[in-house]
Amino acid sequence: EKWWPYINYVGNMEHLSEDVRHFLQSIRSTKNGVSAWDHIGKKGWSDNEKSCDVSGEGSTFLEKKDTHHKTNAEDKMRMYYTPELERFIELTYWKDYYNPYFHFTP
Repeated sequence: EKWWPYINYVGNMEHLSEDVRHFLQSIRSTKNGVSAWDHIGKKGWSDNEKSCDVSGEGSTFLEKKDTHHKTNAEDKMRMYYTPELERFIELTYWKDYYNPYFHFTP
C-alpha cells in the first residue's frame, strides 16, 4: 500500500488496447520528441507476427486478433471458475477492487 502513490500508471486488461495507446502516447523520445505510439503503436509490429520489425503495415499494436495463438481461455475459465471460487476471489481481493489507483468500474 505504501508504494501506490509512486506508481504513475495502471492499465486494465478489460480495455488493454486503449490503455496501451494512452500509455504509449505519454512516452516521448528525448531525441526527437516522437511518442512511442507514433513510433510503434500506430503500425503495430509488422505483417510478420514473429518479427518485432515496425516497418510493416501490421495492425495497430495489441488490436490484431491472432487466431494462431487462440487458446479458448474463456471456455476453460468458465469450466473451472465456479460460483464458489468467484465468491472466494471477491472476499480475498476486495481491497484491490476498491483501490482508487485501479479505477475499476462496477
